[in-house]
Amino acid sequence: MKRRAFLSGIAGTPVVNPIDHGAGTPAVEPASGAATKPSADKRRLIRSTKGLETISAAEWNSKTAAHLLRRTMFGPTRAEIQQAASQTLDATLAALFSAQPIPAPPVGPTPPLQAGQTWVNSAYDATYEGSFGAYLKAWWLGLMTKQGMSLREKMVLFWHNHFASEYVDVQDSRFMYKQLDLFRRNALGNFKQLVKLVTLDPAMLRYLNSNTNIVGRANENYARELQELFTIGKGPEIAQGNYTNYTEQDVQAAAKVLTGFADVGYRSTQSAVIDYTFTSTRHDTTNKQFSAAYGNAVIQGKTGADGAKELDDLLALIFAQTDTDGIGKVAKYMCRKLYRWFVYYEIDGTVEKNVIAPLATIMASNNYEILPVLEALFRSAHFYDDNTIGCLIKNPVDFVVGAVRQAGISTPALTDIAYYRPFNDLRGRASNMQMNILDPPNVAGWEAYYQVPDFHEVWISTTTLPMRGQFTDLLFTGLGGLTFDRITFAKTMSDPADLYLLIDDLAAALYPIPLTKTQKDYLLYNVMGLKIGAEYEWTTLWSTYWASGGQTTTNRNNVLKLLDPLLKFMFRMPEYQLS
Repeated sequence: MKRRAFLSGIAGTPVVNPIDHGAGTPAVEPASGAATKPSADKRRLIRSTKGLETISAAEWNSKTAAHLLRRTMFGPTRAEIQQAASQTLDATLAALFSAQPIPAPPVGPTPPLQAGQTWVNSAYDATYEGSFGAYLKAWWLGLMTKQGMSLREKMVLFWHNHFASEYVDVQDSRFMYKQLDLFRRNALGNFKQLVKLVTLDPAMLRYLNSNTNIVGRANENYARELQELFTIGKGPEIAQGNYTNYTEQDVQAAAKVLTGFADVGYRSTQSAVIDYTFTSTRHDTTNKQFSAAYGNAVIQGKTGADGAKELDDLLALIFAQTDTDGIGKVAKYMCRKLYRWFVYYEIDGTVEKNVIAPLATIMASNNYEILPVLEALFRSAHFYDDNTIGCLIKNPVDFVVGAVRQAGISTPALTDIAYYRPFNDLRGRASNMQMNILDPPNVAGWEAYYQVPDFHEVWISTTTLPMRGQFTDLLFTGLGGLTFDRITFAKTMSDPADLYLLIDDLAAALYPIPLTKTQKDYLLYNVMGLKIGAEYEWTTLWSTYWASGGQTTTNRNNVLKLLDPLLKFMFRMPEYQLS
């Protein structure tokens, strides 16, 4: 699909706009509303046939550097893109993968806390729990905004979507903080180990009712999601109850394996201890018979404290499953998830052969370490192919956080409770656009990463598209106490006095795909309102402002009279919705 075509195709209220959307024909202003999406066959993207071969040093430039940072960070700044482009791919990946200090826990409201104190290591406080949950969400949004050159927070969000659990159900912000901390500490670690840790995570134990999973009354919730969503995936359904990779019999057997585990400290007003426990008397000690999907394997029942070791047997059984080509099923399933998160939602036969299978081989041969997989992907010709650049619609968190970061907006330190107002406002904006962090729609996560055939196109609707435009407009008038200094932002470009170069620099900083000449002319003569041949007026106003010494209000207003419409419109363009 032509990347702009999808967003222009859903525009509603016709506002004439002679922007060239790839075919040289007039389109409509994309932020004016939305109607219906084009049919799926009309919006298919031409896919790359390239594989995991590494790009050459000559192919590493500002374009490819910007693409890597857009996919691995939340809204890279122009300075970050320039830094990456000025160094090698090796150096940029080393920075993205480098270990980061674990952030201090969130500070909370006063009262009930003293200034600078956190609640996550304290006993449960029912009176203030709602406030604590909101502060936790705002704090995490703040970490994304202050991420620096690092992949970690993007991976924390990936794991939160993959191992989804909902605060609205758990209702203990201490549990949710502990789960986020787990994802952060293992963001680029070993997937096998992470699956085990998540299985025993107090928030997950509570969310999927593992505390009620006992001998004689097995609860199948976690056993089902462990296989269907977290590790091996269903596969094509062969018959009722037979999903190729596992069956209902396997769900029942796995549930018996997992009996006896429960969370500790849930909503305890007496203790701050949060952990898991295994009670042998609640564990099913019988042998667990699995189906032909698992080679009719049997997990031997264990008694006493050894019953907990059956979890290791279960995970070993799941991870041992291979496809007909000998490649691990779990590895393939996870590489598809990573591909949809970082590259594109559609996985056709060519991508499966040239990218997924080789990545899965790397994952399995490295004992399910995540880092080697991502390193191979982020070095690959496939990842940097022109058909991959700009083909994703930003999710709401990426859109909101990215706008703040790219605009260079200053935000308060997370050690000061002043962080709450702006970051909670940003969190709320993303939530209104259908992405409420710590509260995904269900255990499957957000639809954009699994719902056929629309996938990420579900982010754009008659409701959410106008909200995106309204959000970026509000940056100019103040949002949650934040201030967008537009003149300082423009000054970070290479030569802001040169209007043509300014627009080129802004487009390169904000968009994954270049603007056409028709689009640039529209920005100059329709948006900024300049007359043909009068482009020098901008240069005069800009130079006068900086030469004025005191930079008077009149000179500032003269600059903003042209700059604000330009920036507002550029933040609303279809290109800004893309990554």
